[in-house]
Amino acid sequence: MNKTKTHKKQNLFTIIKEVSPKKIIAVTKKHPIESVCLALENNIKKIAENKVQEAEKKYNKFNKREKIELHFIGKLQSNKIKKAVSLFDVIQTVENEKQIEKINKAAKEKNKIQKIYIQINISKDVKKGGIKKKEIDFFTKKIEKKTHLKLKGVMTILKKGTNKEKTLFYYKEIKKIQEKIMLKNKNCTETSMGMSQDYQEALKAGATEIRLGTALFGERKNET
Repeated sequence: MNKTKTHKKQNLFTIIKEVSPKKIIAVTKKHPIESVCLALENNIKKIAENKVQEAEKKYNKFNKREKIELHFIGKLQSNKIKKAVSLFDVIQTVENEKQIEKINKAAKEKNKIQKIYIQINISKDVKKGGIKKKEIDFFTKKIEKKTHLKLKGVMTILKKGTNKEKTLFYYKEIKKIQEKIMLKNKNCTETSMGMSQDYQEALKAGATEIRLGTALFGERKNET
């Protein structure tokens, strides 16, 4: 256990020498609450989870909850939207009209302004969620009309195995999209892109947030 903790700390220290903690979203799925505390100790305050159920178990009694900004970055199931609005400060994976309607309704019931990102499928991967480029204007206008939603950014997950050159190209495209949206919507300041295997390309392209799990904490439980 001590070796594991030491290894996690070494990973984390290496990354934060390279990247500002303000740009890091620590992905803690399948990692214990101790990993969240380790991130916090090193000024990483943005934490992400992929599963609503796991987040509920992990953070319900977490006594430092107010010190973190909790992001949802998984596939958002319709029947989990109410719970997601209750748990998360930011929902990054908004990708259809139904979600927009349901998130707004749930936020209204909680008297909350829910921060959301639009997920964009920039690499056209059929296995990944997200809207198409041609749908962006429609979605941003839809969100602007909702009284309990605030569009804070865009996010993307690239097709697995995308080479570095293509990765950089796609991430630059996402950055351009975010900047274009921000011309009309000043709240859309964030560009969430890049993970443990390609965060350098994301930073080169202008990412404001990179989502790191394995790079910070090592391999997850039950992961092959």
